[in-house]
Amino acid sequence: MARRVQGSPPWSDLPPELLGLVFLRLPTRTDRAFFPAVCRAWRSAARESRLPPPSPVPWLVRPTGTVTSLPRGETFRLLPDDVHYHTSCGEWLVLTRDDDSCFLMNPFTRATMPLPSLSSYSYYEHPVEFGYGVYPGIDGQDTWLHIKDGEEISVLSLVVCSTRLIAAIVAVGDLGAIALCRPGAAAWSVSARTECRWLSHMVFFQGKLYALDADHDDFLDLIGIDIVDEQDSDGPRVSRIESFIQEAYPQRLEHALRMNYLLESHGSLLMVCRKLSYKIGRRYGHEAGSSEFEVRKADLEQHLWADVRTLGNDQALFLGRGCSKAVCVSPYDLSGDCIFFLDDYTDWYWEKTTTSCGVYDMKDRKIYSPLPMVSWINRYVPATWVFWQGETDKLETAGEDFS
Repeated sequence: MARRVQGSPPWSDLPPELLGLVFLRLPTRTDRAFFPAVCRAWRSAARESRLPPPSPVPWLVRPTGTVTSLPRGETFRLLPDDVHYHTSCGEWLVLTRDDDSCFLMNPFTRATMPLPSLSSYSYYEHPVEFGYGVYPGIDGQDTWLHIKDGEEISVLSLVVCSTRLIAAIVAVGDLGAIALCRPGAAAWSVSARTECRWLSHMVFFQGKLYALDADHDDFLDLIGIDIVDEQDSDGPRVSRIESFIQEAYPQRLEHALRMNYLLESHGSLLMVCRKLSYKIGRRYGHEAGSSEFEVRKADLEQHLWADVRTLGNDQALFLGRGCSKAVCVSPYDLSGDCIFFLDDYTDWYWEKTTTSCGVYDMKDRKIYSPLPMVSWINRYVPATWVFWQGETDKLETAGEDFS
């Protein structure tokens, strides 16, 4: 064993082989997530270890920065006080510090990736081509260049497309724009001429970005977004937006709100519609009531949605405002053919702010509470899911170690 430097903790000198054996015998993902934070030697041992296939069941991250694991309900503190999360993307959390710096963090491996500050933007003048069914707006009116200083900027959705491309929907209120960057860039790349849209729930599917667009009052569009990212260019940019499926909203119901989620499952795009009923509160806001769910699959060739009656006993959907995902649950102690959802509405007009997670069973069309003791109170920051994706990939940098 190498001679220990005076003052260094004794556990940092443990042989890598012994550290690897300890790491592999830790009983939970919670323990394995904190193992790399001890020191560099332990972090290196964790990266070299070969774990068995992990459970794909996500962690629930609450607005306070605490995390709850399913199905056991273990809860622990994840984020220090000076770090705040905005949303999640698969295995990544979108975080900011008090100094306005922004980065991604994988909470399972503690790897980080720097992002531009949410206040830093560069603008490209290239015109965006609009396909059939997409309303381009009036050029130069209500662009991100004009509205970004109006209110606090939020990240509605973020997608890590590849090792060199990250896409996000950044928004002020409900109006948003597509912001692009390369990992480590100094600024987000945004169109200077394209009008902001009512965008939500973006996914990267078969080489193209897809998002839901409610730019018209009476229609909900599934749009495709083409990106140009040339090696010698200043930054990536949106080249074309086209509508793949345009559908009129069903007749609006009194005292009911529709929330739509977009995700990939078994090589198809799914849209899940949640109809949330509510009643007018005694003071000034709404009080949430019961929920109903519809699952639909996109037929991109026929330009229509098809109803989905069952997900199969090996599939479960996890829905959240920032990140939704389908996972295989058959080898694990979790029910399939179910939709796990978060009460993550954060608008000011909700009078009842104590929220939680629920599960909708596709078989009997009933809602259950998988974690009845888990709740949170926050008007402005939603809870989110974060998913274990497997081994560390090339996107995880060796620059900043989160602790």
